[in-house]
Amino acid sequence: MAPTKILCPVDFSPGSRRALLTAVRIAAETGAELVVVHAWYIPASAYSVEAPFSPDLTQQIVIDAEKRLADILAEQRAGGLTKVSVKLLNGVPWAQVVTELETEPYDLCVLGTQGRTGLARILLGSVAAKIVRHAPCSVLAVRPDSEAKPYSHVLVPTDFSPQAHHALDIAPQFVARGGTITLMHVIEVPVDYSGAVPIGDFVRDIDKHASNTLEAEAKRLVTTTSVPISTTARIGYAGVETLAAIAADPTIDLVVVGTHGRTGLKRVLLGSVAEKVMRHAHCPVLVARKRG
Repeated sequence: MAPTKILCPVDFSPGSRRALLTAVRIAAETGAELVVVHAWYIPASAYSVEAPFSPDLTQQIVIDAEKRLADILAEQRAGGLTKVSVKLLNGVPWAQVVTELETEPYDLCVLGTQGRTGLARILLGSVAAKIVRHAPCSVLAVRPDSEAKPYSHVLVPTDFSPQAHHALDIAPQFVARGGTITLMHVIEVPVDYSGAVPIGDFVRDIDKHASNTLEAEAKRLVTTTSVPISTTARIGYAGVETLAAIAADPTIDLVVVGTHGRTGLKRVLLGSVAEKVMRHAHCPVLVARKRG
């Protein structure tokens, strides 16, 4: 099912501008409602005796934020987007965004991974990372250098867990006409130090099982979508091999991954694979989470 209500947090930086363009595109394509929010926040230290913070400056911050949001609203309505609104929030940005996501029935949050902090592209900004960890719905993390165009080749890593099933189920809605999905499973083989375990036989057996399960997953999805699906299996560590697959194929322009797999981590924690991919992938990453 396509998203019906999308939240896009902005800090008016180039990074959040990229995320906004992507959110606008998805909203236009799906008919979803788009809400653009900005959270302004002044740390308590700003009011210290040593460095007093002027109330006039506080008022100016609010006025400036309101004007920027109004400009965004006018721009998007002029561009033909009708179901769009803006909100100004006050408080710790990541917490305000998560509260907004929990209060309203959003099914997708689109955010930039690099804001005013100027962190290197390889690292998630601290605000983005906290939103991804705590959001009750799926989060699409957009790189600062990403183009706001439809995705043509989507990679979906799977460990066959319920979370991975959900990631695969929603992946087709983000694929452009004529695009494809690659479903990938990474076989993690135990390291044999003693030489007593017949690793070769073990790998062959588990590879056969993985291939059969991958094909079954692909056939299941074929009944609900017309998007072509291919399957592949790799041997190694899931996070490392997922990143290697992305690096080896420049046509991959989106990764859709579940928040956690067989480790059973709680919702507020990303699984190790999802977090590694989020931090290091060169393309946008959709962390799929079923709202519940």
